[in-house]
Amino acid sequence: MKKLFVNPDAKLYRNVPPLALAYAATYFGVRVIDQNTKPEPKDRFLAEKADELGIFVRSVSFSESQRIAKQYKDKYPKTLIKSIYTPIDVQCCYPTIQFPRQIKFTKPFGDPYPFPDFSLFDSFEVWLSCWQNGSWPYGILTSVGCPFQCTYCAARNRGWRSRSAQNCIDEIRQAKRKYKIVSFEVLDDAFNVNRQRALEFCKLVKPLKLRWIAANGLRADLFDEELAKAMAGSGCDSVCFGVESVDNQVLKNVKKGETFEQISRAVEIANKYFRNVGGFFILGLPGSSYQGDRKSVEWMVKEGITGIFSYYTPINLGPGHDDMFYGVGARSQSDEYPRHLQEKIYKMIEFMQGPTTVFNFPLRVIKTLNLAWQFDKKNFPKHIYNNFKRVVKT
Repeated sequence: MKKLFVNPDAKLYRNVPPLALAYAATYFGVRVIDQNTKPEPKDRFLAEKADELGIFVRSVSFSESQRIAKQYKDKYPKTLIKSIYTPIDVQCCYPTIQFPRQIKFTKPFGDPYPFPDFSLFDSFEVWLSCWQNGSWPYGILTSVGCPFQCTYCAARNRGWRSRSAQNCIDEIRQAKRKYKIVSFEVLDDAFNVNRQRALEFCKLVKPLKLRWIAANGLRADLFDEELAKAMAGSGCDSVCFGVESVDNQVLKNVKKGETFEQISRAVEIANKYFRNVGGFFILGLPGSSYQGDRKSVEWMVKEGITGIFSYYTPINLGPGHDDMFYGVGARSQSDEYPRHLQEKIYKMIEFMQGPTTVFNFPLRVIKTLNLAWQFDKKNFPKHIYNNFKRVVKT
């Protein structure tokens, strides 16, 4: 029985590999038509007939997945259309959604997983080129799930499963040899839940001499100077924290399990060791206000960190809609305060979204300094100096 997998165009995270799909494709030995990283030619999945079509359905691309299923069924009525199920049901905050029929890869996440074979993707040449020239980092999951209870997060309050540090290093070493990668990013929901494992990872990865980033939001309350030194010393030059809000009551409302003081302290430490420090913020959280969310922008500016702002997606919306809360096409869905004011803040810092390149870096510096002039005028010379240092390092 011939299988074919499709990764629908989500118009988001084109530079981030869908690792759940990559693991499933590797396990079953199935080719992937990757319409997200390689959007054109559109609908090229129709050119190949299969007995089973597996679609990687995510909340952000639910409508597109339905369209693909209908088009394929219209052309090949006898084909079984299924979604792809794996234990990795959330990546980068977006959950997967299942059709009534599924192609299942049920092996629990851990060392027995095969290393992803990205040559199965028809976008492989795009990945390869970008990994080798350093414009995109190689993506890796060292753990999945998160034991904390943040109410806004699809990965919340679930079992945390990890691979051994050595197994992760073996994959990175293979990627360096096989794909000639020059950098990688850790895409875990909560990389530093196990502090000793994180320290061991740093010790083992250091000899590989690769630049890496902790891209998906470290826990601030589990971050300290020792871990910062270990990460920076092993090649990590960029980290992000899940900040969400600078208002402690809002953090309490969403069961963050951290205080703003803990987050502020982690950022203070990180600023001493890393070229770039980022913070994830959410607009329109329960109990938030326009003035309160503007204070988040003000704090971000004063700390000199990169802000990644998204909209709050209320849990009661449920699956089955394209809940794009970040990136081009994202929209406000919270009624905590007028949506046009949420959008005003979002547009203010929208330029910080996506990877920094040699092409967009100058404009980002100009817009960052513009925000500094607006929110921290008295320290404007400091902001000029800090951005000059970033220019030199870039």
